[in-house]
Amino acid sequence: MCGRTGLSLNKEQVQSACGYKPNDRNVYVKPDWLPEHNDGKNFVPSYNIAPTEVTPVLISSSKFKHTAKTNRVLKPMMWGIIPSWHKGDYKNHNLSTNNCRIENIKSSKLYGPLLACGGRCIIIAEGFYEWQTTFKSRVKQPFYIYAPQDENVKVDDPTTWNNEFTEGRGWKGIKLLHMAGLYHAWQNEGTIIYSYSVITMDSNNALDWLHHRMPAILDNQEQIEAWLDIDNVNADIALSYLKPTMLLTWHQVSTFVNSSRNKSDNCNKRLESKTTQKTLTAFFGKSEKRKSNEETKEDSKKIKKE
Repeated sequence: MCGRTGLSLNKEQVQSACGYKPNDRNVYVKPDWLPEHNDGKNFVPSYNIAPTEVTPVLISSSKFKHTAKTNRVLKPMMWGIIPSWHKGDYKNHNLSTNNCRIENIKSSKLYGPLLACGGRCIIIAEGFYEWQTTFKSRVKQPFYIYAPQDENVKVDDPTTWNNEFTEGRGWKGIKLLHMAGLYHAWQNEGTIIYSYSVITMDSNNALDWLHHRMPAILDNQEQIEAWLDIDNVNADIALSYLKPTMLLTWHQVSTFVNSSRNKSDNCNKRLESKTTQKTLTAFFGKSEKRKSNEETKEDSKKIKKE
């Protein structure tokens, strides 16, 4: 699943990081930013983004041709889809819509119509947090998961990021994650709010040691283009592009991230695991002890034979 993300880049940097080459041009362009609506809520860069907060989402400009000059646009949206049938205060629909399971997406009363009408989107993040659930422990250990970076780039140290953009080379800064999702424009009594859900699937062996679910991550331009192309790629074909990615890396972080009120860069700082070191030391210590015992037994047998 995916219940917390991080994105510390500002608006202009996110636009640069989402730069792409249109089919009719040989240079990189930045997608337009369409900030309207969302009941006054805006994107605020944060190392610890929780559901109900607003983050940049990449979508096709097909439905925004009257306002967008680029065929991809970035639009701030609230995390957690508001059901189309909900009336009244949007905070009180009482449904968990942060994630949507790919296995049920077509048959879902909520997500099926959104998929069918071209509500595909891509959630942009530097990384996401997951809490290990594959072993019993009083305290679940949080991990920060992100795309593999270039040599000497540390995802938890922005001073190592070369956040530059040129039309000829595109973005050369930190590599972001592109998570497939669905979005909806909810309207009620003059209020319009754009909201989204992250699509999840069964984890592969890259992450199943940590959690049994993972977000659907698009790790190449072919997948990104197909998922965004709602005019030429139908829903079934688009879904076929969603596969569990192997291109991920991670590190342990402090339980400081557990509270969604904590937003600083302390959230994704690497935590050296003393527990893991102790476990490995104990394991090898036991191995050496077993080896010593086996050698003693063999020596005893030799003495008896002699």
